[in-house]
Amino acid sequence: MTRQRGMVLLPVTLALAIVAALAYGMTRDGAMNASAVDAQYDIDNARYLAEAGVNLVRWRNEQAGCGSALGFTNPVTALDGGTISASGVKYAKPRLAMTVTATTPRGAVNTVVFDGPHGPVIHSLAKKVEITLSGQGSSDTFLRKLLFVPIAGATYLEVTDNNANGLIKFGLQSVPAASLIEEATLRLTLNSIASTQAGTLEIHRLLRDWGPGAVWDAGWTTAGGDYTPQASATITNVLSTSSPPNPYTVRIDSLIEALTNQPATNYGFLLKGSGLVTARFNSFEASSGQPQLFLRYYPACS
Repeated sequence: MTRQRGMVLLPVTLALAIVAALAYGMTRDGAMNASAVDAQYDIDNARYLAEAGVNLVRWRNEQAGCGSALGFTNPVTALDGGTISASGVKYAKPRLAMTVTATTPRGAVNTVVFDGPHGPVIHSLAKKVEITLSGQGSSDTFLRKLLFVPIAGATYLEVTDNNANGLIKFGLQSVPAASLIEEATLRLTLNSIASTQAGTLEIHRLLRDWGPGAVWDAGWTTAGGDYTPQASATITNVLSTSSPPNPYTVRIDSLIEALTNQPATNYGFLLKGSGLVTARFNSFEASSGQPQLFLRYYPACS
């Protein structure tokens, strides 16, 4: 009987031993994992502190209005007790060279080094510029399916779903490259429309140059124009007209910043309709209500 009871208890004992071993292993692994998580957190914290230091150096120099390059005379203490120091701060205008080092309270260190050609662009926040662009140095037209001759001198830009697209290019030569675009507002005036329900006007960046001879089926990789698939902006509820004609506005900050940063690729943008039938917006050739682009920007240090 004793032997049998021992045989019965043996599996139970083995099971308990296995559970104990697993529990020990899990506790040990958990402690190791927790330690690894803490270490990774500290590394990430140092990286974030260094990025904050770079932004702080940028902010100080942009506030200074492109004067002498400013670093930190003493390490800056972060909220969590870490420190940030900046050295070797100097201009390679419009960019800024710097070495930023961040140290966490637990001792993790992250260093970010920018040489002049690859440093962040610094803008003069004391030199805000506001301008409104219209027909000067600009061009526009529209493409209509099955119309094989270019449209010249039209006072409107026609937009119809999959059958007509408008093209607009503003002359941005007066905006210095690498400017910080705070606001870019496009203003279009709707003169007439055949739609019976409200539609949407999409603004797409053009990917190929064009001229007064542009037509729907020639000069493009894709008929109707080569443009980015993703719209840069949209105008919704396009329908009603009034007297005087109804203006629509939309912000295209990122699009204009991209075009001013790469002047050679300023091919303008395309107006594409969704739910629109013969929507006619005033062109640069109209007697009033021409397309306008309002810009507010800060030039880069030079």
